[in-house]
Amino acid sequence: MNKKYLITGLLVVIIGIIGIAIVLANENALVVHPKGIIAKSILELIATNILLMLIIIVPTYIFLFSVVWKYCIKKEGIKYDPNHSYGKTGELLMWGLPSIIVVVMAIITWNFTHKLNPYKPLESNIKPLIVQVVALNWKWLFIYPEQGIATLNDLHIPEQTPIHFKLTADNSPMNSFWIPQLSGQIYSMTGMTTQLHLMADGPGEYTGRAVEINGEGYAGMTFPAKSISHKDFDEWINQVKKSPHHLTENDYKELAKPFINRSVIYFSEVEQDLFQKIIQKYMYPTTPVL
Repeated sequence: MNKKYLITGLLVVIIGIIGIAIVLANENALVVHPKGIIAKSILELIATNILLMLIIIVPTYIFLFSVVWKYCIKKEGIKYDPNHSYGKTGELLMWGLPSIIVVVMAIITWNFTHKLNPYKPLESNIKPLIVQVVALNWKWLFIYPEQGIATLNDLHIPEQTPIHFKLTADNSPMNSFWIPQLSGQIYSMTGMTTQLHLMADGPGEYTGRAVEINGEGYAGMTFPAKSISHKDFDEWINQVKKSPHHLTENDYKELAKPFINRSVIYFSEVEQDLFQKIIQKYMYPTTPVL
């Protein structure tokens, strides 16, 4: 081995770091461009743990390259001593520092885990908006119970307002709901209800998606999540209420059938307690399935 290999290795590392920086700077790297309080906290946790790990990783790589330089490139006058020891102090640093880092990371992660509990309501003076979410094959149904409307593959929320999602799945064993720039992911499961709270900082359009592989329509199971002003949200509600489509129990039966890449549909009326009926039909085996 000679100097050119060492230089090549260093160049590869530098190019790799630059490449990662360019990728993360791109707006398509959604996780590192958060637009909501929850997503920002998640990014803070990720960045904190990475920086803590670098306390160990950077010295390790420096030591690695110094060993390569000393024993494989320079070599002149170097005595090979496989039994060399740095003594108790060296051993303490070698094992103690990583252990301390692990403990610190565990404490930080523990605190963030409770802080970011998806079931924990967000503190705000504004009343939360409730949105019921049903994961179907291969589409997303959003029910706004207080507004009496529903949408397929299209989510609108008011900015700077806590959003309380209640999620389930139907005709699909399991799925996972995720809007990367606004929140972490949460599973939606047939016959069960999970919850998720999030809030958008301001107006914008974000990408929502399924992150549980669930068959041939998985890749197309995405939806736009649009954060708009309260005035625009009220106008949008009125627009949806003009739709000729109604979501009755019979209409839902057709909607729940597997279809790939369904277009956006607005429903001006939703059958009372439809979300509860979707869940409860799996709790009573003798009851006909919707």
